[in-house]
Amino acid sequence: MSDHSVTMDADGREFNYPIYLDAEAIKKFIPHRDAMLFAQSVIVLAHDHYTGEASWSENAFVFQGHFPGQSVLPGVMIVEAAAQIAGIGLRAGDPIARSTQKTHIGLLAGIRKCYFKRPVTPNMRLSFDLHTRQVTPDVAQVNGDVTCTEGSVATVEFIFAQVVTDMLLNKLGAVPSTSVAGAITNASNANIS
Repeated sequence: MSDHSVTMDADGREFNYPIYLDAEAIKKFIPHRDAMLFAQSVIVLAHDHYTGEASWSENAFVFQGHFPGQSVLPGVMIVEAAAQIAGIGLRAGDPIARSTQKTHIGLLAGIRKCYFKRPVTPNMRLSFDLHTRQVTPDVAQVNGDVTCTEGSVATVEFIFAQVVTDMLLNKLGAVPSTSVAGAITNASNANIS
């Protein structure tokens, strides 16, 4: 069995797997920055299979109040990290998702099931193994497991949707700003081959 595979998009361009993305490369695919960018590395193994890593230092904002003296990562941060890794994987390695990169932004659209199996404390490195199933051209179901060196941390199942960026900004009543719209535009216009 080969550790390398190829998928073709509608225009006949090849997607060669695996695709390795470090922290800087990740920024080409999603608009998240600074304290809200949790994905630290992503490997796109196939158009529908991604792995990634995330961790939070003891200085992360979430630990300042959750809980003082007994830092525990809120489960919602694990779900957000999984959604980021899925979004990055879809946009980097799925021909359908990549074709809408310049006009759409990915959003967590629904959480179907999440089970948290152990507390996550500062500096624990979490590994995500995620699989997607395209439901429509703009919607994917994501299933996966989250682990650490001590074992299973969580299982997740959620819906990821790509929405037209302009429509989202209009619904929010947002006037494009350099922080939100600029980050979205920069991620959408990144030179991706």
